[in-house]
Amino acid sequence: MKQVDLYVFSATGNTAKCAQLLKTSLIALDTQAQINRIENGQEKVEQVGDTVVICYPVHGFNAPQNVIDFCRNLPQAQADAYVLKTSGEPLTVNDNSSKMVVKALESKGYAFKGEYHYVMPYNMIFRHTDEMAAKMWETAQKRIPQAAETIARGETHLKKVPLKAKFVRKVVAIEHWGARFNGHFFRVKKDKCIQCMQCVRNCPTHNITYQDGKFKFGGNCLLCTRCSFNCPTDAFRIGLMDFMRVNGKYNFKADSSQATIGRYCHKSYVKYFSEE
Repeated sequence: MKQVDLYVFSATGNTAKCAQLLKTSLIALDTQAQINRIENGQEKVEQVGDTVVICYPVHGFNAPQNVIDFCRNLPQAQADAYVLKTSGEPLTVNDNSSKMVVKALESKGYAFKGEYHYVMPYNMIFRHTDEMAAKMWETAQKRIPQAAETIARGETHLKKVPLKAKFVRKVVAIEHWGARFNGHFFRVKKDKCIQCMQCVRNCPTHNITYQDGKFKFGGNCLLCTRCSFNCPTDAFRIGLMDFMRVNGKYNFKADSSQATIGRYCHKSYVKYFSEE
């Protein structure tokens, strides 16, 4: 029986939600599948299955640095490789986000077979409505089982990457450096903080510490917003990017039929939802 290993980095749960459905769909096809978490990117893997699926949220039209580092640390293997990625918008400039992931995988002997892109609600930039979030998840639920069939059969699902996507990925790759820089400016509002320490415990790169009654932020921030999005009292302020802060979980059980596509990336959303 084929073994598929899913390696998942999910800052606020969207990518994990999609990866879990992919796992369930693969198992329904009599394929062994298991999920392994990526956090700081230094996790050690001794051996991989017949197929690996790297799952991540797109950060500034690129894969997060910890995911790239993880792929560079994988063992040599003659295995198939796929990517599952999520982003808040379906723009084609996301199409080259896996460039460094694929480069790392192929350098280790993996055969890259393709990737799947699912639109899920923003955890930064602005807040989608719950109805829109439900529509996104409803769409992913229809498409992920189809991806599972392709992966289980070992078939290809490759896209032609537009020149614009190649250019944008390279330019915006500076976000990796920018995230580390901006992380130094994170703050916690004392009048809102209840000192639950979720942020300290759950930061994937251990960038947040609490000493002598103060929160301290190091230089390893991914700008994944796990801390600010999940803060129960919205006490976080995310530095220079605070105007894009989003806080609080989405209700994926909202009425998707009431979702309205606004002006923002309107054509891209309409096209994404209409695709079979």
